[in-house]
Amino acid sequence: MPSVPSTVAALAALLGLATPLPGQQTTRPVAVTFELNDAQTKGKLLEGVAVRVAAPDGGGELAAGVTGKEGRWTTGLVPGTYQVAYRLDGFVPYESGATELRHDGQVVTVSLSRLLESTAAGSREVRIILNWGSDRSQVKDADSHLVCACGAPDGHVFFSQREHHSGTHAVSLDVDDTDWGGPETITLTGAPPGSYLYWVHDFSGPPATLGASDVVVRVVIGAEQAGEFRVPRGLTARDWRPFKAIEVGKDGRPQLVPFTPDEIAEAADLALPAEYGGGAATPRPAEPPGATERRSPLPTIVGIVAAMLVVRAVLRGRRHGRRR
Repeated sequence: MPSVPSTVAALAALLGLATPLPGQQTTRPVAVTFELNDAQTKGKLLEGVAVRVAAPDGGGELAAGVTGKEGRWTTGLVPGTYQVAYRLDGFVPYESGATELRHDGQVVTVSLSRLLESTAAGSREVRIILNWGSDRSQVKDADSHLVCACGAPDGHVFFSQREHHSGTHAVSLDVDDTDWGGPETITLTGAPPGSYLYWVHDFSGPPATLGASDVVVRVVIGAEQAGEFRVPRGLTARDWRPFKAIEVGKDGRPQLVPFTPDEIAEAADLALPAEYGGGAATPRPAEPPGATERRSPLPTIVGIVAAMLVVRAVLRGRRHGRRR
């Protein structure tokens, strides 16, 4: 059975209307710029980063290049989802499994984390890196928050409490970006045993939303990337927890704990403790925005055809009016 878009396109052709349908994607390449910066130094752009773009299914290389002095590399790609790998000596390698490229002039901002010394202490350091979109239609200021497991009054680290030190451990907000793109980077050193809560807050607020802003959170433990999390498309909540917690065991080793699918379905990733402005989360609807089901396309097609017929009748009326 033909798809809805192809069926509608055929009907449009029969009616003599050449206007493209809403949401119709182009197969022409668009210019996309990859901008690389240092996750721990504000405003430091990275030259010499090797960028490799491949198909999301692990296919062959589609484009490759190296960032210049301005930390940027631009190429042409057809809109879609790609695997993108980033490599630079002295930094933790990063491979993104689902980078979405949509429009001409898009800037993908990525922050790389410096490699730590190969020591027991270095292998237990945790770095949480937040990036988001650079487009003016997206959230301007996204904030990182982390609550230390030690329970100290100043253990909530964010833009107005950027440092927490207690005994042999420390939490710091290394970079606080307030003008699109990121990074916002939180580093946890010498973490005592316990559970560490992290979330992203949309500080700048409407009209942009987190779910329309290419928000990506990466967790680096020592010299290894432990996880990459992308905000659900269409999310309108002001707060989002990309993962359940960072759990540090009695041996001092950190472990990333993701949410289960059931927990996400019940909106656990949107719930914060009351002392941090949270409350009971409202469960997600059974069919979130953008979800797809196997439904009959007939009502949609009938509605579109009716609209096209009305437009065609109006255009004919105008032509007849001019002839008179």
